[in-house]
Amino acid sequence: MLEDDQIFLHIQERMLEQAGDRPYAQSCYLPTQADRYVMAFRKWISDFNADPFAGQALPAELSKTALLDRYHSHTEHCGSCRSALARIQQIRKGALVLSALIWSATPLSLALGTPTLSLGLLLTGIPVATGALWLWLGNLERKFYQGDEVPPRNLPSKK
Repeated sequence: MLEDDQIFLHIQERMLEQAGDRPYAQSCYLPTQADRYVMAFRKWISDFNADPFAGQALPAELSKTALLDRYHSHTEHCGSCRSALARIQQIRKGALVLSALIWSATPLSLALGTPTLSLGLLLTGIPVATGALWLWLGNLERKFYQGDEVPPRNLPSKK
C-alpha cells in the first residue's frame, strides 16, 4: 500500500518542509472524514513538539524511477520474493530451452517423412505455449524490479 503513495508522499514531505512553521492545516487540504486522523496526529506533533526529525533537512528529491525501484527496496531483502524471482527466471530459461529443442526437432521430423497431424500439432503447440509462458513470466518478473507509476487502485477498470 505504501508503494502506491510513494511518489505523492515524497513530494508532499518537500511541500511541508517549504511551508516552514505554518500550521499543517494551512499547508494541506484534507477535506474528508478519513483525514481527521492525519489532522489529529499532526496536531499532536505540533502540541508536543514531537517532530522526530527536528532540524534535519530532507535528502535530495528522487526520480520516479528511483521511488518505484521495487528490487532494491524489497525484493533483494525478502526471502520469499528472492526465491520466487529465481524460480521464475529458471522456468523462463527452461521454457526457452524446451521451445528451442522442439523447433530444432522439426526439420528432423520432416526428414524422416511426412509428420502425422498429432506430431505436427505437438511440434507447433509446444513452442507456442512455451513462448506464451516465457512472455507472461517476463511480465511477472518485471514486477519484482519496478513498481507501477499508476497505483492499481487508480486504474480505470477499478472505478
